[in-house]
Amino acid sequence: MIVRSSLLTALALTAAAAFTVPAIASSPAKDATPAASQPAATGAITKEQAIEMALKAHPGEVTKAYEDVHKGKKTWEVKIKGKDGKNWKTYYEISTGTLVDDKEDK
Repeated sequence: MIVRSSLLTALALTAAAAFTVPAIASSPAKDATPAASQPAATGAITKEQAIEMALKAHPGEVTKAYEDVHKGKKTWEVKIKGKDGKNWKTYYEISTGTLVDDKEDK
């Protein structure tokens, strides 16, 4: 009787662990951010990624987004008509996603 009880307890614990571990492993990390919003560590960013980053910095309406050279770097220039009433120009380096410049367009 004692062996049977120990065997059932071990079986129940094994089954519980089998269902719990995959659920924990598949849950996203609290600090996880979508890949589209963050530039790749060593890769180029798309125009859409540059637009998304610029809108996070300056909510509003994108009026233009195009490839440009700024401060000697190949960049995405994103022009925004901000909700704050100001016009903004942001420049992200295409190869890294690094912010090169962010200024009010007067």
